[in-house]
Amino acid sequence: MTPRQFTFRRTLGALILCAALCGILSLPAAAASSQVYAQLRLLVEALYEIDNKYVTEIKDRELIYGAIRGMVASLDPNSSFLSPAEYQENQHEAKAPEAEAGLALSVKDNILTVIAPVEGGPAWRSGISADDHILKINNQSTRNITAMEAARKLQGPPGTKVSLQLIRNGLVKPLDIELTLEKHVSDTVVHFPLEDGYHYIRLRTPRDRSTFELQNVLRSLQASPSPKKGIILDLRNTAGGRLEEARRLASVFVGSDLIYSTRGRQSDIKQPVTGLKEYQVLKEKLPLIVLMDQGTSRVAEIMAGVLQAHWGALLLGYNTFGDCSVTRLFPLRDGSALIVSVGHCYTPRDRLIQGKGLEPDIPGPKKDTDEQPISGSPGTPGKEKTLPNLNDVMQDPLVQQALVKLKSWGKSTATQKPDNRILKKKHQASSVPMEEKELS
Repeated sequence: MTPRQFTFRRTLGALILCAALCGILSLPAAAASSQVYAQLRLLVEALYEIDNKYVTEIKDRELIYGAIRGMVASLDPNSSFLSPAEYQENQHEAKAPEAEAGLALSVKDNILTVIAPVEGGPAWRSGISADDHILKINNQSTRNITAMEAARKLQGPPGTKVSLQLIRNGLVKPLDIELTLEKHVSDTVVHFPLEDGYHYIRLRTPRDRSTFELQNVLRSLQASPSPKKGIILDLRNTAGGRLEEARRLASVFVGSDLIYSTRGRQSDIKQPVTGLKEYQVLKEKLPLIVLMDQGTSRVAEIMAGVLQAHWGALLLGYNTFGDCSVTRLFPLRDGSALIVSVGHCYTPRDRLIQGKGLEPDIPGPKKDTDEQPISGSPGTPGKEKTLPNLNDVMQDPLVQQALVKLKSWGKSTATQKPDNRILKKKHQASSVPMEEKELS
């Protein structure tokens, strides 16, 4: 037996013992040998054949890490494995990146997929759209890459050039794009007064300052002597963000009401998260329509669910992306770590967000193709866009549809009342959402 074979067998022995103990602890004694050992035998057999017969020699640690990565990748797009170096890098990335491409990403059907570009960011200006599939980053394949790993490759010092190759539904050839990483400097919340006392508010991307910006917009709206008849809140292509940010943003409208609840296999994951009363600004329940699409995810999905349940808002547009899980980080003995989804988010109406998304109360206009309209000027990769102005907003088909609906508010059977069935006594306040508790 060679030293390498001895080391490999000892590594496998430790793996078998650890996994078997875990399995035995979680299974009835009678089932342990038949279920745990049979599956472990298959894993050991595969590792042994690869170690001895693959065309080139691979380090034992790389094989074990590869097995773990594959196992975690089979769970969901929000779970991932971090090597010791990646874990250390992750620990030092608590602060916002220096500069970025401005993309919210996920893995959909095993392909790195754009949830939405950040409006005003480098990717958005280059014409990258929701549901584009990224094939290469800096000429390296994105096959088997996680969304977290891809995001790191799209961050760095300002001015850094990043090349992307992507494919879009309806196009035959891949598109090659070069981006320059930038700091995000544009406002995250935009307000345009529309005709006859109606107002348009756009949340471009959830950031730490977004709640402050939204509060300022609503305070100025309240202070205005002009009539206030209704609000259009545009959450299209509003993706990502932390769960705590969702809580603060929703609290601006609904105060201490239930924001969302989390559920998982462990009892400590099952908890309601209520709002923060001191953040509330808009207490008068004006008619409200929320615009959403396939680029609406996470924070924006929570906000849409809250406003539908507690405000009586109507959701107009298209199905949302469906991305809202609670993750926990589990450090491992050798300095590596697991990030695993331990719970899912539910709206106050008890609707699961993860994997399903939210359906609109009023569908947007149907198209001849599967492509859905997005907010802002339509773009083509290679041709830069500019931020939408009032004229662009007024010509937006979904904004026009929302205005018609607001003007008939109260006359239409489509309007809905806030959900009074949610009993506050069942939802005691949770000071910090699970995600921030575990990952901070």
